[in-house]
Amino acid sequence: ADASDADADASDADADASDADDAPRGEDLYAILGLRKEANPSAKDIKRAYHRKALELHPDKNVGDASAAGKFQTLQRVYGVLSDETKRRTYDATGRVEDAELGGEAFQNLYEYYRGAYKEVSTEDIEAFEREYRGSEEEKRDVLERYAKYEGDMTRVFAWVMCSEEADDSHRFADVVDEAVRDGRAESYAVYEAWAREVRKRKAPKDPLGARKVKKGTKKGGGDDADLFALIQRKNAMRADQADDMFAALEAKYAPKKRTKKN
Repeated sequence: ADASDADADASDADADASDADDAPRGEDLYAILGLRKEANPSAKDIKRAYHRKALELHPDKNVGDASAAGKFQTLQRVYGVLSDETKRRTYDATGRVEDAELGGEAFQNLYEYYRGAYKEVSTEDIEAFEREYRGSEEEKRDVLERYAKYEGDMTRVFAWVMCSEEADDSHRFADVVDEAVRDGRAESYAVYEAWAREVRKRKAPKDPLGARKVKKGTKKGGGDDADLFALIQRKNAMRADQADDMFAALEAKYAPKKRTKKN
């Protein structure tokens, strides 16, 4: 009998928890307290309505009602939003309980956690990533993958390969593709051959992997904002998806690795 009672209690608790999670969704929090949002109830009005509902819904006064505990927990959740000025203002603006509960201290705690978990990416980090990526085996793989995908259309290759610029990298990329074609690792395309012939007519950069020049008109030493502006100007031909790839790689590199606990 004891085991049966325990199972029944556990089942009721699960049902109550489910009710507590789901009840506020899509419902008017003011209506749950018997109030109207349009009446702009004061903090005292909200507190008085909460106390009245709490007496009505308290599990001790609803013995035998399996949903009583869930309804009471929902009531407490509603009061937690409407009694907090910041959360109430957010709820009034969005109509969403989840948005309201993420306001105030909860939001600040989440922000502090994120800031602690992920190092802020600076302009120097981006430029350091460029130096490490450009000329690497990873870049070569990316070039050949895009070359094959776009069947030798190098304009599209440059649009997708991270940190690439035709003025600086055309000769390097041509060398990568030519070697792969000679080794049988890549197919030759007429559109590529025409592009490569034009590239070979131009003089190759002396130091293609060296530091890129800041465009004229940008103040040097103007702080992070000025540096970032110069970086954005320099990358204005990059596709949005290409930029996303680069920043995702930066986040993966600079986010701290999870430590495994030793037994």
